Amino acid sequence: MPRPRLIVVGPVPPPVHGVTVSTELVLGNAVLREVFDVQHLDTSDHRSGANLGRWDAANIALAVRSLARLAALLRGPPGTVYLPISQSAAAFLRDSLLIRLAVLRGWRVAIHLRGSEFAALYAGSRRASRAWMRSTLSRVTSAAVMGESLLGAFGPLVPADRVVVVPNGTPPSTINGVAREPLQVLFLSNLRRRKGVIEAVEAALRTLRAVPGSRFVFAGSWEDDVLRQHVERLCIGNADRIDFRDELTGDAKSRLLASSSVLLFPPREPEGHPRVVLEALAAGLPVVTTNRGAIAETVEDGVSGYVLPDPDPESLANHVSLLLTNDDLCRRMSEAARTRYEDRFTQEIADERLATWLRSVSGEAQ
Repeated sequence: MPRPRLIVVGPVPPPVHGVTVSTELVLGNAVLREVFDVQHLDTSDHRSGANLGRWDAANIALAVRSLARLAALLRGPPGTVYLPISQSAAAFLRDSLLIRLAVLRGWRVAIHLRGSEFAALYAGSRRASRAWMRSTLSRVTSAAVMGESLLGAFGPLVPADRVVVVPNGTPPSTINGVAREPLQVLFLSNLRRRKGVIEAVEAALRTLRAVPGSRFVFAGSWEDDVLRQHVERLCIGNADRIDFRDELTGDAKSRLLASSSVLLFPPREPEGHPRVVLEALAAGLPVVTTNRGAIAETVEDGVSGYVLPDPDPESLANHVSLLLTNDDLCRRMSEAARTRYEDRFTQEIADERLATWLRSVSGEAQ
């Protein structure tokens, strides 16, 4: 018997961000490929991440090409279309056309919300746009979110019995033998305001005063020059202890994770299930973070890190300093972080979760 068909919609790197990395991992999911005949509808825009979700000629042309490619892929026996649903007006319009085309051709549609701001998009839209959203999502076979706390992320737009939890996983670090720097704190994310980079830098400055010998590494792409210049002014006089690096991938990122002792990641705005948190757990790093999205379901507060209600620089600094000055506490949290990863967030576990869900959507027996 031929395998059921599965079309995976989504972009791949570059640029590197949550959705591109996730699409790459879905395409590499060996469990899915055993069950399904997998095809990829590539929606990549390899320009800077600043172009995501914008109304411009290139994005409109890309959307038209994606619709044409999907129409070609949908020929033949119907199966399931899987796509990460967007949370901006322009990108959702494209997604909605893909969804409607697939349903019109008799395909099932599974959408995956990798953030937590869809309800805000809906609430902030005009009446006609909200009606379009309701009509589009009523056609969806099933929707997945990143955590139990996000089960209501679609509000009334998708019935509760069609919403499931399918969180991320991450591959293990492939770097061995890298020495851990006991006083090195890492911020690993795009350097954006919403990711809490300003608060993290302010916390770093407080920690440097409290813990002699500590140092901070910030690795990621700047949101804009205004933010970069503001942060550089904050760091005047501390260039030897606060190190800013470009975006890292592959072995370079793995080495940096392996050589650090704490991850500082205090997002100020909504999140989904940030991969950097999983990567830190996989590397055995205690995480000092904030309660956004599914983070509190991932990092056990007081066990594998600290989950604070908000990115208050003083509170962040106090918790980072506690870990840097208490070797036994840092070691225990490091071991708990790695155990948490192995128990719940390996890529193998995530691959099986995704495959189980999509089997159900497609009507395949388990």
